[in-house]
Parts: sequence; C-alpha cells; structure tokens
Amino acid sequence: MKRKTKKSRVGLFIALLFFLILVILFVILLKPFDKKTTGKSQVSGNSPVKVDPSKSAGIISSSSVVASDHAEKVENTGDATWVQVHSKGKGEKFQDISTDNIKIYKAHNPQVLKTATSKHPALAILPDVMAQYPDALIMNASGFNMETGDITGFQINNGALFTNWGENKRAHEAFIINKDGSMTTYDSSTPASQILANGAEQSYSFGKILIKKGKVQENDGSVNWMIHSFIGNDKQNNLYLMISETNAGYENIMNQIKNLNLANLVLMDGGGSSQMGLNGQTIVPSQDNRQVGDFIVLK
Repeated sequence: MKRKTKKSRVGLFIALLFFLILVILFVILLKPFDKKTTGKSQVSGNSPVKVDPSKSAGIISSSSVVASDHAEKVENTGDATWVQVHSKGKGEKFQDISTDNIKIYKAHNPQVLKTATSKHPALAILPDVMAQYPDALIMNASGFNMETGDITGFQINNGALFTNWGENKRAHEAFIINKDGSMTTYDSSTPASQILANGAEQSYSFGKILIKKGKVQENDGSVNWMIHSFIGNDKQNNLYLMISETNAGYENIMNQIKNLNLANLVLMDGGGSSQMGLNGQTIVPSQDNRQVGDFIVLK
C-alpha cells in the first residue's frame, strides 16, 4: 500500500509540474496579442487620437488631438439654404468699418448661406457668385486642395456633416453658425456628434482660432506675409467678414481690430483665394482670379 501511495504522489507532482509549464507557456505566447488588443481599445469610441502637428501642411493648429466618433456623414447636403442670424441692438445691414490694412464689414441681422455642400464642391470665382447673389456681401471662406478640389477641414451645411475632423492634415478648428443664428468656434477635440447635437447648421474651416470667447489666442505663425480672410462675431452677435492686406502682420491686425470687442475670430483661406464683393461690386479682387470651393454669402 505504501509503494502505491508513493507512486501516486510522484505521478501527481509530475502532472502538476507539467500543468504549470503549460500555463507559463500560454501566458508568454498570449502577451503580444494582448498588447495589440489594448492598442485597439485606446482609439475606439470617443478617445482622442494624437495628430503629428509637423505634418500640418502649413497651418498650425492649437488642438493636438482629433476626437474620434461615429457621426453620420452625407455625400451631399442638398441645395444650400439660408440661416438667420439675430443680432442685438440696432445697426446697418452692412457697415464698412475698414482700417488702414484690413477691409472689414460688420453685418447686422444677416441671413447667411454657405455655398459648399459636398467634399468636392464646384469651384467658382467671385464674379460668378455675385451674379447669382447680386444683393449680398460675399467672401471666400474654407480652403480647398488645389490639386484635387476637395474642401479643407471640418464641414457642415444644412445641419449635415460632409467632412469630419482628421480627414486631412490641417484645419483642426472651425467657425460655427448654429440653427438659432448664434455663432461659436470649436476645435478638433470636440466630436462632430456633439457639435451637431449643439445645433450646428454651417461650419467654415481652414486656419487657427485667433479669438475665442473674447480671449486673444497666442500667435502661432499662421498669420504670415500673405493676404488673409477672417470670419468672426462680437458679443452682440454681429457677423464680421475681413480681408487683411499682404504683409499686414499678426500684431498689426490684432491691434487694429481690438476695439471691435470680438467674441470669436477664425482665420480662413488666403493668398489668391481671398476675395470679397458687395452688391455686385468687387471690393477685394483675387490676386490671380482664383476659383475657390466655399463662399460665405450674407443678405
């Protein structure tokens, strides 16, 4: 009986040792797959994905993350429609308050139309748009890829999303006009689904937010020697369209507009894209008669 007990103990020990070796081998082999699974979970849902700012293709953004979500996109938002902006107090429909180096128009209670309705919008020059909207203030807005014609940045029209954050290497910030006519700004850390839920009707996107909620943001070099276009609003919900002259410079521009007490200001496309017209007359012509993919139209 004693010999059988000894043999059974030895057999049990060997079985346990063999089982332990199998467990260790299983853990070692599983570890690489565990890392891959963990990596995937870090970019799912609404977790932010870091973007390399060195690959921004010329525009430096203050946001270093792109919010990831599953907001539904459309190929085309349908015919562009107007949204009514409600400004406080009294004022002229369009007031020319230009300075030495900046063409500035302040719009009181305007209706606003965004011309781009898809990722690949029809390109147009200012005279063509003025012919379509002869009694309006018109300016270029979002940028576009000059090789493909694709519009740049975060894009909404008619309350529908057609280009989300992170679909190109720049334009991580946007100027938003909501369905109720209020205006604000967002950067790419806010998911599209949240922006839409907050009532966004139109968005304009290309460059950096220069003023956000009344606070001037630091100079990141994006306002350079070029002619530049800007969209902004003040605390009375008046809408501002601006185009600065070549070599105006960041400090000079910010000094000349500081008395406007703007709530928000966002840099739009510049260079040959910058162009503005009012009531069928060209105010700022394109430097190279350039066709662009997005105009903001006020009436």
